[in-house]
Amino acid sequence: MLSYIRSGIPLKLFRRPEFWVVTLLGALFVITVYADLLRGQQLSGDEFQLVLFALQQAFFLSVIAIATWRFGFAVGFFFWGALGAVTIPYAAIYLTANWHPNLLLEMIVIGLVGLAEVGLINAYEQGKKKLLEYQRHLEDRVKERTVDLTRANLALERDIIERKRIEGELREALAQVKTLTGLLPMCANCKKIRDDKGYWSSVEKYISTHSEAEFTHGICPDCLEKLYPSYYGPGKKKPAG
Repeated sequence: MLSYIRSGIPLKLFRRPEFWVVTLLGALFVITVYADLLRGQQLSGDEFQLVLFALQQAFFLSVIAIATWRFGFAVGFFFWGALGAVTIPYAAIYLTANWHPNLLLEMIVIGLVGLAEVGLINAYEQGKKKLLEYQRHLEDRVKERTVDLTRANLALERDIIERKRIEGELREALAQVKTLTGLLPMCANCKKIRDDKGYWSSVEKYISTHSEAEFTHGICPDCLEKLYPSYYGPGKKKPAG
């Protein structure tokens, strides 16, 4: 508390109406504590004095609770120390006139309850603050993960589209590829080939239909010799190739 007093109460507290409400309650506490002395009456242990003492405790704990809840540990602890210091002279005077060990113990307990109240309320507020910070941290992590997952999904969708495009191109390429497989029924004499529908076609036409091969015509040396014996017969010069 001394370090808090040396550092000074922040000026912004004086601009808040809640601070003045707490201060007013603290002043009422002081008035209830010294009510008998202000009226010039002796401090006696009658029934009215006990009711007044109970009211003092309610004011004391209320002021500390509100100060701690609204302004944090430092302000709540400051009010606890300030109001406790104000109560000490009255307690000394009252106990001198009405000494009882249980009454002293009760005053000490009230002081400890007020101190525990400051600690508990501050711990609750700090825990709530940490919980909110952790919740915001989780929300930020969820947003980051959502962005990452969105990017991953977009990349996956692009990859799927690209794969489908490549598969389409492959199917189209395979559809254009024509190959000849299996046994081909061929005429032993004219060398025509029978297709699946039973029609006979020349070798050139069949192969051109069922493959990518194309034909260009020429005459081999043996046929030249048969067809043109006068030019390419025995003893004549045969063309190269």
